[in-house]
Amino acid sequence: METIDVALSSLNKLTTDYVNGEKDVSSFFHYDIAQTDLFRCRQQDIKEQHYPRKELIDYLLPYNSSVGSSEQTLANIRKLNDSSTTVVVGGQQAGVLTGPLYTIHKIISILKLAKEQEQALGSPVLPVFWIAGEDHDFAEVNHVFVEQNGRMVKKAVKEKLAEKKMVSDTEMTQELVRTWIDDIFKVWGETNHTKEVRSFIQSCLQSSRTYTEFFARMIAQLFAHTGLILMDAASPELRKLESPFFVQLIEENMKLSEKVGDQQSKVEAGYKKTIDVAPETAHLFYSHQNERILLERTAEGFAGKNGEVQLTKEELLYIAHTEPHLLSNNVVTRPLMQEFVLPTLAFIAGPGEVAYWAELKQAFELFGFRMPPVMPRLSYVIVERSVRKALEDVQLDLTEVLQNGLGAYREKWLSEEVTYPYANYFEQAKQEIESAHQLLRTNVLKEDQRLEKLLEKNRNIIQNQLNTAQKIVESEQLKKHETVLNKYTLIENALTPSGGPQERTWNVAYYLNQYGMDFVSQLLEVHVEFNHKLKAVCL
Repeated sequence: METIDVALSSLNKLTTDYVNGEKDVSSFFHYDIAQTDLFRCRQQDIKEQHYPRKELIDYLLPYNSSVGSSEQTLANIRKLNDSSTTVVVGGQQAGVLTGPLYTIHKIISILKLAKEQEQALGSPVLPVFWIAGEDHDFAEVNHVFVEQNGRMVKKAVKEKLAEKKMVSDTEMTQELVRTWIDDIFKVWGETNHTKEVRSFIQSCLQSSRTYTEFFARMIAQLFAHTGLILMDAASPELRKLESPFFVQLIEENMKLSEKVGDQQSKVEAGYKKTIDVAPETAHLFYSHQNERILLERTAEGFAGKNGEVQLTKEELLYIAHTEPHLLSNNVVTRPLMQEFVLPTLAFIAGPGEVAYWAELKQAFELFGFRMPPVMPRLSYVIVERSVRKALEDVQLDLTEVLQNGLGAYREKWLSEEVTYPYANYFEQAKQEIESAHQLLRTNVLKEDQRLEKLLEKNRNIIQNQLNTAQKIVESEQLKKHETVLNKYTLIENALTPSGGPQERTWNVAYYLNQYGMDFVSQLLEVHVEFNHKLKAVCL
């Protein structure tokens, strides 16, 4: 695999300035990621913080065993007994078939940085992936995109959900998912690897009760050789461990909102804020009658935004002590809970996460925490041989296409190469017919003004028919250039589908089907640097 670094600007200005080391942005974080002794400084800060290591091990061992994690993973978990052990962590929602490619990229980033820093620091640095199983928007994770007839088409699992359940509590209809998988593979087509890949996916499916478990089993097996540790944010056992911090979040709830608001004001002096929360938001969810309800502070205590539930502060504190599995975090409190639970050497973040963590500095300080170094994840784009050949055929540069998109290059080619010899005839016909029809309307309306709408409608019908005929004729002209057009379509769908990054649309299972079950391992072995550039991996 050949790798080319491509410089891209993030769509998020704050993130771009952050990776470029702008001083104003760096002030929103506790660590400067360009600092040479960054991780040694962070390691020292971790030593001064207490973490529930024993309780964490007691949760992680059975959970990882239950989803089929390797012995290497279980051995890694036991290393948490050592007070010098730290972790590199990142998280994502539990998408079907592992979700978009950026989930795989994030895990690779975690693994690479953990291995790099373990060697540099001379102490255990464990890779941890935090599954955001407490999220309840199933529509965000229930689909993959496939290419059909030159278009990217969303294929969603048609699971009917009556409530806003957490994804970790959403049970699968196995036959429904199995049929959905069959339909996906029909589009991808049979290869030498299809049988093995489908067997792997079906085995993970058959052993899973929920969508989060299905996700976890696939990830555990794809990365079995790496020692990757998984944790599900929605696990009741993890919530028990989190109980003391839920109590703190309730006790300091108003101050937390004030700190977030104050930090957002600092960010808004130069950037657009990312976290959209009201001053009364409690930053906690409560599970009530199988639905996850965001709480707000009220004069009486706490309540659902639409009055679904009402609790006094004392009642909510009692729940935090005795039934913490009923509580879960929002975008503000999840990073804080992560810091309470894990000795985090670094947090691996996507572009959007970098931006919203900038709004949390004072929230961390409220609880005596220092925000861990926020490291932008690696981003890859997979360039298949067929795509490279198509780029050569249309004489386009890979780097320029990734930086600028394909649209302008295709339009330039169309304007230079595709001619429509009948265009002038159609234009002349439209003008002559319009002139004749204008004379008709003028003479008829002299006699009867009531016919104006009828004649105008008739005029529009005639012109529309001419436009339709012209489009048909022009499409026939385009067919003469269909071979070249198909190459542009191939390039766009593969590299910049719908004008966006490949990693947000394509799914890793497509590449497993094309290149085999060791595709992820091969991608992990590719040498890359954390230099904030896109990694174009040419197969």
